Amino acid sequence: MNPSHLVKMANQISDFFSADCSEEEAATEIASHLQRFWAPAMRQRLAQAVEQGEAAELRPAACLAVQRLSASSGQH
Repeated sequence: MNPSHLVKMANQISDFFSADCSEEEAATEIASHLQRFWAPAMRQRLAQAVEQGEAAELRPAACLAVQRLSASSGQH
């Protein structure tokens, strides 16, 4: 899975939720969305891209959401 495509999609989700929320609230909503609608492999690949510095364009709220999901699933 192409990390730049995942970053683009996550940023679109972030833009939607960040429009009316604080960064913290948006991160919660983004994490929930990713958990409900993205396949585990997609979430894992995005988390890996964040860890490896391949997701520099990821919006702050989306990055926080990915970090929360990684922490809750036991990934490092």
